[in-house]
Order: sequence, then structure tokens, then C-alpha cells
Amino acid sequence: MMAPSLMADEPMTNEHFDTVVIGTGFSGLLCTIHLKDAGVENICVFEMTGSVGGVWSYGGVGAYPGAACDVPAYTYLPFLDRTAFIPSKKYVSQPEIAGYAEMLTDHGGIRENIRFNRKVVELRCLDPEDGDTQVWQVSTIDNESGEAADVVTCQHVITANGPLTSPRMPEIPGMDEFKGESFHTARWDQAATLAGKRVGVIGTGASAAQVITSIVDDVEHLTVFQRTPTWCVPRNDEPTPQDITDKFKAGGYGEELRHVEWREEGPSTEGAVPFEALHNEEQNAAICAQIAAGIKMVVKDPALAETLTPDYPFFCKRALFIDDYYSTFNKPNVTLVDDPGGVVAVNKTGVEIARGDTFDVDVIIYATGFDSNFIPFPIIGRKGVTLAERFGANEDNNYQMTRPHSLWGMHVRDMPNFYMMIGPQSLNPVTNVTLLCEEQSKYITDLVTRMKANGQTTVEPFEVAVEKWTELCNTTSEGKVWLRCNNWYMKTTKTDAAAGRERSSGMWMASYAEYLRHILGYEGGTPEELLEFA
Repeated sequence: MMAPSLMADEPMTNEHFDTVVIGTGFSGLLCTIHLKDAGVENICVFEMTGSVGGVWSYGGVGAYPGAACDVPAYTYLPFLDRTAFIPSKKYVSQPEIAGYAEMLTDHGGIRENIRFNRKVVELRCLDPEDGDTQVWQVSTIDNESGEAADVVTCQHVITANGPLTSPRMPEIPGMDEFKGESFHTARWDQAATLAGKRVGVIGTGASAAQVITSIVDDVEHLTVFQRTPTWCVPRNDEPTPQDITDKFKAGGYGEELRHVEWREEGPSTEGAVPFEALHNEEQNAAICAQIAAGIKMVVKDPALAETLTPDYPFFCKRALFIDDYYSTFNKPNVTLVDDPGGVVAVNKTGVEIARGDTFDVDVIIYATGFDSNFIPFPIIGRKGVTLAERFGANEDNNYQMTRPHSLWGMHVRDMPNFYMMIGPQSLNPVTNVTLLCEEQSKYITDLVTRMKANGQTTVEPFEVAVEKWTELCNTTSEGKVWLRCNNWYMKTTKTDAAAGRERSSGMWMASYAEYLRHILGYEGGTPEELLEFA
């Protein structure tokens, strides 16, 4: 069956597709392009907003002042050789990334496959009768009206919605009483005016650092509320040099950068630190000492420099690549408020911290991160088994995973023809996410086309393969730096053994290169040993 036009506003019902892709971030775009390149035409892509790009989209969660990628654009942006696009600088900002996502959509010829403003609310596996290839039912609502919309079936379904899309708003007493403007960085009020105002930023993570350095020269006074300091290293940003421009124009340079640099074991944190050095206590301590010395050189006030220096290992929490974060605190209109107890109350005119001090501000910016969520809507597999059950999530734990069971973070038992992009147990905290997406896209495309050629209609992992991968994720997490402090990775990692709760690692904590050996080379077993075909 030919795919119907997806640009119409009317809901689709009783339509069947070879493949449904959920989400149009880079993972969804890459997977759709690879499938189309391989001859899979009957594809429907659901996007809950009105534009492509995921977190980087216009008006998306990354559309705040100063938002930029902290992975070099030459390795982060996919298909640079194919599109002949040359990034303007080493670390490109959100508008340029959003524009590139739009460009990639058109260049790949997939815009006609996208159904915008469609929010998926349920995936349900249809136990097929003999000869029936309609495996999944996908139900959506119109994201603007909230009314029921498209209900379609498909043989293959790919979730590419990403785990960090739900802003985490703190539950601080009195937030509703504040008389000034307030918003989360991921829900930036584009109409807000900060010039000449007293602005308070709660948080010191990635979005906070970018916002702080971007708005500091516009506001009357900036107060930064810190519970935990953050490791930052210079990224030495610069416009794209002429020699790199020439190499891109000659062709092939983008692929060379993306694959030669990242497929090998060496480069990890944007090429700065070898992977194993992060997890060696002595080498990590040396890295910390070097960065701490740099903080003391940059920050003029010795006491303030000490307050800005973390006491946990480098990259235990997400380290930031930013040039001017520490120097911002030298400015006369900036105050750092350090209190491990954080902000405990909001009143009509400002905030109160744990030790009792109050601070009046005109604007409150909540830079409090995201809730990691790999289960964004009900996913019901064979015989009523849910993804939540497979991942040890339920209403009591706010659907946070405690024991994810998957193969490579992509396949789940009792979920035939179901594939997760950048799912749990597939990435480590220093992986270049878009490169991982590209390799997973290639793997899924190869599997789907091979099944079609062989006359196979369903695939799912053997339970023994799932158990082996889960155990490998558990064993490879041991001794890693990310287990040495509190971070969002820990929420998906075994930490509750002492409390008597079964928990398994939600991350792949070995190297990216090792992960590739499994999904591309079937290390650990042949396809016939790992996957059950029918």
C-alpha cells in the first residue's frame, strides 16, 4: 500500500504503514532517512509539535538564551558531507541546529512523511492472526486541541522521542505567590524582558550556565543559587577555520571526523580525556586538580573560587564545556548564593534559602533540569505485558525505571518489531548522542530490510539475550565514575540493593566503541542466537 499524504489536518484511521517513527529529533530524522534510502517508503512519522528538531526545535526545550551544543558541530551534526552544510563555528547555537534539522528534513525527502502536532498517547501490540502483519496500533491526539486524532497500524514501530523532554519543576512552597515573572529554562518565556531587572537563576547545570553567561550583561543584577558546584572546562570556541572549511568543501571530512574519531577507543569527552582516565581515581584526581587550579586563576576572589570548585570526581556529574562561566562571577552585578539545602521557599518578592537568608528578585528562572523518562506513554506488548512492567516502573515510583531489561537498549521481550532509539542500556554519559543515533538507525534499517527480504514478519529478543545484556550492563557499571556521586544517571542505575529492592543499571557504562561491537558485529552471539524471528 502506498503511504497516504500526511500533511492533511484530518485524522487518519484504519491506515496501515510498514513503519511508524515517533519523534523528529535527530534520532527520528536519521532513522527515517536511512529507512527511505533503503527503499522503505510506507513510513509515517508522528511529531507532537509543529516543527522538527526535538529539543533543538524552534520553541523547543532548548530555545533559551545562550543554548548551544557542547559537542563540536563537526562531529555532532549528522550528514554534513551529504548536505554540504558547513557549521558557522565549532560549537553552534540552538537556532543554527534547529535550522539544520529543517534543512536535513527537506534534503532527506521525508517532510511528506511527517504528521505534525500529533502526540502519541498509546502503543498497543495486536496479537496477530495467522498471516496478519499488522503488529502495532498507534493512537494519537491533536496536541493543540487535545482531541483524539490519528489511529493507525504498522508492522514496525520506532520510539525516537528522547528521554529528556519533560522539564523538572521544583516543588518549592510559595511558587504561586511570586508577583514577578518566573519560568523554567525549557519553557522560556520569549516575551520576557530581563533588561534592567534583578534576575535569580536557580541551578548551576548545563542550561543554567548557558543562560547565566548569556544574560549577565543585560540584567541589573544576577543572583545564582547553587546547591552543588559544577566542573567546567574551556571549549575554546571559534568560527570554523578556513582549513576545516576547505576540507568540508573537498568532501568526506565530516564522515572522517564522526567515525574515525569516535569509533576508536581513545577520544571520549569531546576528545579531551581518554575514557578510562575518567574512571581511574588517581588520574581523575589529577584532572580535578588541574581544573581547580584554573578556577583559582580565573576567579579573582579566592573564597569564591573555592565555593565554585566541586568536591566530587570530574564527570561524576555532567561536566560543562563553556568558556566564560567562572569569569562571569567576577562581574560586579553577579552574586553567587551557595547553600547545599538550596531554595526552600518563594514569596511575593523573591526566594528564601535553607539557612534562612532571603533575596528579592524581579524574575525567577528555574534551571532545574529534566525528568528522565523512557516511558512517555503506555506501551502495551504481547499478552498485555507493558513496557513499564519490563522496566520495573509503576505509579508508586512515578514511572521511573528500577530494573530495565532490554537487548542493547533497543529490543524488549514481548514487544515484537519494537525498537527504541537511545533507550536505556544503550548510552553512556560521554557518548556523542547523534552518532549513536546514526549507528542505531543503520542497525534498525538493516534488520527491517533483511526481514522483508527473508519473508519474516516479526522479531524480538530471546529472554536469555535480554538477561545477558542486562547483566553485562550491571557488571560494566562497576567502578565507573558516575557511581561516585548523585546525578541523573544514578536514577537509572542500581543504587537500592541495600534497601532490598531489585535494581539494574539503566545505562551502558562501558565505551561507545564496545557498544558498537555488539550491535554491528553481534558480539555476544549471532542474530539467530539473540533474536527470535517469525
